[in-house]
Amino acid sequence: MRSSLIQKLLIRPVSIRKIDIPYRFLLLPLAVAVLFLPLWKPAEGRVPDFVYWIGRFHPLVVHFPVVLVLLALLFELGRRIKVLRTSVTTIRVLLALALLGCVVSLAMGFLLYYTGEYTGAVMQGHLWGGVLLTSAMAVAFFLFLNFQQYRTQVYYNSYLTLLAVANGILLYTSHQGGSLTHGSEYLTEYTPKFNYGAQAVWEPKPVEKMLVFNDLVVPVLNKKCMSCHNENKSKGDLIMTSYAYLLKGGKGEHPTLVPGSAEKSEMHKRVLLPVDDDDRMPPKGKPSLTKQEVDLIAWWIDHGADTTLRVQEMASEVQIKPMVVSYLKELETQQRTSFLQQQSLEKLLKELPAKDNLVLQLDSYEEKGINLSMPFPLVSFKDEDLLAVQPLFPSITKASFMGSDITDDALYHVSQMSSLRELYLQQTQIEGIGLVHLSSLKNLRLLDLSKTKINDGQLLHILQLPNLEELFLYETQVSKEVVEAIRKNKPHLDLRLERGKFF
Repeated sequence: MRSSLIQKLLIRPVSIRKIDIPYRFLLLPLAVAVLFLPLWKPAEGRVPDFVYWIGRFHPLVVHFPVVLVLLALLFELGRRIKVLRTSVTTIRVLLALALLGCVVSLAMGFLLYYTGEYTGAVMQGHLWGGVLLTSAMAVAFFLFLNFQQYRTQVYYNSYLTLLAVANGILLYTSHQGGSLTHGSEYLTEYTPKFNYGAQAVWEPKPVEKMLVFNDLVVPVLNKKCMSCHNENKSKGDLIMTSYAYLLKGGKGEHPTLVPGSAEKSEMHKRVLLPVDDDDRMPPKGKPSLTKQEVDLIAWWIDHGADTTLRVQEMASEVQIKPMVVSYLKELETQQRTSFLQQQSLEKLLKELPAKDNLVLQLDSYEEKGINLSMPFPLVSFKDEDLLAVQPLFPSITKASFMGSDITDDALYHVSQMSSLRELYLQQTQIEGIGLVHLSSLKNLRLLDLSKTKINDGQLLHILQLPNLEELFLYETQVSKEVVEAIRKNKPHLDLRLERGKFF
């Protein structure tokens, strides 16, 4: 009986029109409903493992709608230029399967987003891309069925236009997905260039084109603040990577930025607090703002925190001109040095043999920094695989081995990453005996040991980590008594028993 219904739906064009009349209108509320998905925020507490399990099938399922959406457009174009002789039934089946694939892939991707493991602007772009693609395909399918019902050229042209738009959205969404997994330059890194022999040369930006916020304030925030206040790591729910985020502020009672009053702005007040004050920013152990940087931010805020204010206007004031001139010289030196260091790191990254079981990219918030992470979906990664990137050890600032097969033996090599600030070891084979090696990591601030076999005795090694600020122990065998003892011994350590963010 079910087989007979499928034949009626997919094979007999006369019957399908009769059936489509009442049911095709369900495609419109579907197109509208999915647009509300991005408004649903990720979970803040524990998420059932079932959600993770279903969500992680997303990378496997997503390839089906990618192919089918593209095929539907190619078949339609082939029919128009009379290169292909594709039946209407074939197009209808392709559209139905493409829409189904979009819905299923979007549902699985949303579950993965809901876990909170993926955050940031790239994640939001990928989510919106999937939502818009599904919505566009639902409306395109509706227009196609309307064309089949009424045979008017308006419906067909609208359908074909929307199908082309859907393919454009598909390219954007795919790029965002690739960027989420492999870095923002994954598709463009090896774009052919016509000046192979030319070497990149750094040139300072002309002063007359410089803006106070973009060219003076942002470099200070990037160097001193953004490593802890960005889209992926936002202490106090404060993000400082854009002007809009500064105005939004964090979860504190007082506003981060009050245009026109540095005295009322937390971003200025906190850098003036005594070194031993818990509210001082940046916190103890991190480089403080210089007097020039503090004065610069204060001047900018007091003058309305205007993003269009030009440096030339600032330098025209007699009292502050010497500071501006001095700071511009210092900034130029820093930018030239940073440029040369980045060029050196990029060259080193390209010289290393390509590996499909790890991802390497420049750290957006740390000078001279490289991020190491596992690809998604996961590929086998063991202790010996770490040796392939040994030349990069001194430059690695963040390392995530989540879901890999590394053991405590690998931590000996990890201890050679002298610049390491964040280390993610969730769901690895770590038992804790190798944590003793990490005591040499003076810059380590975050350690995630969630879902490992670490026990009470081995955890005590973390007491030797001098500057550790965050420790995640979600679903481990560590007892509450030891957790409380560590909290008393290290009162400034933020020890969490919930699931941490994925890096």
